[in-house]
Amino acid sequence: MLLEARAITKAFGSFRAVDAASVTLEQGDILGLIGPNGAGKSTFFNCLTGDLASTSGQVLFDGTDITRLPPEARAELGLARTFQVPQTFAGMSVLENVMIGAFLRTSHRAVAEQKARAVLERVGMARLADAPARSLGTPGRKRLEIARALATEPKVLLLDEPAAGCNPAETEEIDAVIKTIAAQGVAVVLVEHDMRLVMRISSRIHVLDRGRTLAEGRAQDVRVNPAVIAAYLGGAGGPEASRAAH
Repeated sequence: MLLEARAITKAFGSFRAVDAASVTLEQGDILGLIGPNGAGKSTFFNCLTGDLASTSGQVLFDGTDITRLPPEARAELGLARTFQVPQTFAGMSVLENVMIGAFLRTSHRAVAEQKARAVLERVGMARLADAPARSLGTPGRKRLEIARALATEPKVLLLDEPAAGCNPAETEEIDAVIKTIAAQGVAVVLVEHDMRLVMRISSRIHVLDRGRTLAEGRAQDVRVNPAVIAAYLGGAGGPEASRAAH
């Protein structure tokens, strides 16, 4: 098992934002983490990345207990993340942004640059290597953040709303990038509101509601689950259910 979260609970006072949620992740998996607003997705996600300390439960990475490790230590082990609001360095070039990720594995500038250029090629941004990061729109900064995370050579990549702000064509490009990443053996955890994207690319889907696991399984099973439809998709005839079914 590459990543395993066992009965993760995160409480804020008496409120349990996440309540005994568990997931497992194998090499090359794409796990879609979904749920209605306030379901605890972001909190659970941040417990996996180490940006939040869980109240109880355990996170294992490749057999090692990382429950109390900070984000930087998890990154060194091979766990990388992106953010809902892209955290790029506006004053640097696209290439320099990605090199920052590469420096996790090397102290040599030439090696970091070589790795960064290879990653930019993987995500379709090679022609923008010398462009300033500030010149990119939201979709470009989203992809740049994915590239920087990939440059750390992760085993697990956690993506927070990678298609937010993207038009359909840009979402298709993100779709292709994520599939390529998984095909190369990296496991992906995806938090995303674009249900078509989630249903299309996820090998498994985990549904949270009020902090608890509501359902987990293949996309074709989750999207017809009555409990999921009632809690998340707006009812059997609702617009979200209709979009998710296609």
